[in-house]
Amino acid sequence: MRQALRTEISPLSNASSARRDEPVDVGEVAKRLGIRLTQCETELLKTKLDVDKDGKVTCLDFTLASKRSLEDRTIRELCLQVIEQPANRFADYGSSFVKWMNLVGVALFSVAGTQVAGDADFNVIGCTLVGCIAGLGGRTVNNLLYGNSSPLTRGLPGVFWTRDRLSLGVAIASSLVTFIVWPLYTAGMSDHIFNNVIGKSELEDDGSVGEEAFVAACERDADFEQAMRMGIKKKVSAKELDSMSARDLFNYIDLDNSGTICAEEVTTLIQDRVRHGVEMYAIDTLALATNAVTAVHGAISMGIHPLVAATSGITMSLGSIFRDLFCGRDLVVASESYAFATGAGSTVYVITREMALRGIAVIAPIRISLAIATTIGIRYWEYVNGEPLLSPMHAKHAKS
Repeated sequence: MRQALRTEISPLSNASSARRDEPVDVGEVAKRLGIRLTQCETELLKTKLDVDKDGKVTCLDFTLASKRSLEDRTIRELCLQVIEQPANRFADYGSSFVKWMNLVGVALFSVAGTQVAGDADFNVIGCTLVGCIAGLGGRTVNNLLYGNSSPLTRGLPGVFWTRDRLSLGVAIASSLVTFIVWPLYTAGMSDHIFNNVIGKSELEDDGSVGEEAFVAACERDADFEQAMRMGIKKKVSAKELDSMSARDLFNYIDLDNSGTICAEEVTTLIQDRVRHGVEMYAIDTLALATNAVTAVHGAISMGIHPLVAATSGITMSLGSIFRDLFCGRDLVVASESYAFATGAGSTVYVITREMALRGIAVIAPIRISLAIATTIGIRYWEYVNGEPLLSPMHAKHAKS
């Protein structure tokens, strides 16, 4: 019984029960392990073993080759443990900053994901799910791509949020807080518009807004007019929007030509203004800047090739793609500067890391600062110009 168990556990022990230096059939050993090899593949396997000149393969050859391979992986893991780790107090600030940036990025993306899910009429469970997917999805993909979920590389199996419960907790908490606070915030803004900007006395009997009251409110409060313009920003071109007067803006919003705008339409426009305004853009930008750094930092610490590491910021943005797919809306990653900004930031980090490897004193805090500045700079340029930095494929042909 014991001998049968030993045979089941180790096919090599059965191949040479008397002496470990007796020849064994390579193909037969592989077959016992459930692997079928051709003759060419068998010969190739022999070249990886330290065999005698006569070509004989023994159980000891298999054991020694396996030990060498395991030792190489262990030594490699030891070398990886010092990559991007602080060597002094100043560098330690940079390492701690990366850890905090990761949590900030998780929180910001979870907030944005919950808002998108809320606008798609998801309940608290759905919003929390989408928020967690947006906050944790990108780095989860990177873990799977770079093998960081393997128990042979970091000691514990699973992707990062199964080992680091703090990240999962931040994502859940951020989603729940946003689910509660976001409707209160938009409702408060709507009440302010109706009560203080337009004025209750100027509203129609059914609570709607007439043309004269709308135009007067735009003349009194430039922020109100800007909020209404931002509400339709995604529906018209920037040139057309700039040329609209307050009356043109009212007529555009009044689609049914009833002469009034209902309260629900104004509330929706206010929500769209917040969604497409500078506040949300700033939140997305900060989240992308954190992604650019934490993604490439993780890739480099896994010993990934610089070219692959430079793309880690792009794959880190996949959480936003999952969010948009769940909520059935256009993929912002494909049309805006999400992928480009994070990819550029990661590339800058990789380039400065390569400079450090060649003896140029570009320490981690400087690399982090340059990567963040690159990501924010691209996003800022796009916001100021009012259009994506990279135009669609057929944009020039369409204009001509």
